[in-house]
Amino acid sequence: MTRRPHDAARRAGILVPALLACLAAACAQIEPPRGGPEDRTPPVLLTVSPDSGAVGLRGVDRLEFTFSEKVDPRPAQRFLKLYPPLEIAKTKWHGRRRAEVLLRDTLPADTVVVVEIPRGLPDAHRVASDRTRRYPIATADSLPPGRIELTAVFHDVAARDAVLELYPAEPESLPWNRRELARRAEADSGGFLAAAWLPAPGGPWVARLFQDTNHDLRAGEDEAQRLLPGTWATTREAPRTSLGTIRLFAPRDPGSVRGFYPAVAESTRALFGWVAKIAEQDTGFAPVHAGAAAPPRLRVAAGDTAVWDQAGPGAVRVILFADLDGDSLLSALPDSTALADSVLWNWEPFAVADSLTVEPGMPLPIALPPVPARGVPCRDAPPPKPVASAAPDSLAASPADSTASAPAPGDAADPDAREEP
Repeated sequence: MTRRPHDAARRAGILVPALLACLAAACAQIEPPRGGPEDRTPPVLLTVSPDSGAVGLRGVDRLEFTFSEKVDPRPAQRFLKLYPPLEIAKTKWHGRRRAEVLLRDTLPADTVVVVEIPRGLPDAHRVASDRTRRYPIATADSLPPGRIELTAVFHDVAARDAVLELYPAEPESLPWNRRELARRAEADSGGFLAAAWLPAPGGPWVARLFQDTNHDLRAGEDEAQRLLPGTWATTREAPRTSLGTIRLFAPRDPGSVRGFYPAVAESTRALFGWVAKIAEQDTGFAPVHAGAAAPPRLRVAAGDTAVWDQAGPGAVRVILFADLDGDSLLSALPDSTALADSVLWNWEPFAVADSLTVEPGMPLPIALPPVPARGVPCRDAPPPKPVASAAPDSLAASPADSTASAPAPGDAADPDAREEP
């Protein structure tokens, strides 16, 4: 059979598209089939450059990071933190697995830079990294040995989600939380935290500890947090500073007020006091006639410490008064110096320790103010005190016993009754 030329052309027209389709399929990227197993594996930082712990670096103007899988190619400002802060010029992503971060300048001389990649960087399937990577590099010849460490406890349990932040103690003209963050550390499973690679001598620093329950490395209003008292530093002789065990409490956990009243400030008067919360629109303390709604009072002894539990948290005041009439209430009494034809009233002497801040779960030690000798005038006369009802007279004749049995027939005197012969 004779083959016609147009038959060959027709077959070629069929084979060429089919061959191109096969080549395209062979070159296509293989993706997992839809409906397959869900990706729950978080991305991991595999390699860094310069390497962790590298010292004596010269002329370094970029940092490189390689991840275990494709991640969100966001700018470095959104996934990278440097201590001290360095200006970032540009972020280059190579295949969404390797990030090249270009710095505005080379690393400063004789400096330790702590590189931090916080957890939370998502992969292509929005699975976020669950571990923060933190490591040092240095243009100096060695890494400094300074460190500040502590163990955090939350409600008597190891605070495994705790975060420690260090801020410079200066300048004092700025609030501590507006100064540049100097270092950050996260707790291990036992609640232990250590801010490492600090200069020694170094500091002083202000330290804040908080429970990072949502893992965003920010202290939220509903998360336990404390600004530790005082400042902390390292020395050449003692580069390692331990703060011991620090307890955290929930934001609404009440604390206590521990007030000391000096013995020289009081003689024989009976003193009582109570703690009151300060409202947001508070205009200051003004005594009122308490009556049945009086707050719980505590006896205060001169030369001793009175403890008010369940105080706060937040702004409170302590009201202290001399109980002259013995009713344990802050009362208004008649003014003995008033004229005979007038009745004036004075409050019992009182003093106020105002604008106190009770941290959640924490004791607040204070020196109680002295109570003055005289009270201030009372504008409104106090309501009359209820008069107690008189007690029954035990010597009065008792009413007849209603439960006594009636006399039997013939027992009572009966004028018509006659004696049987």
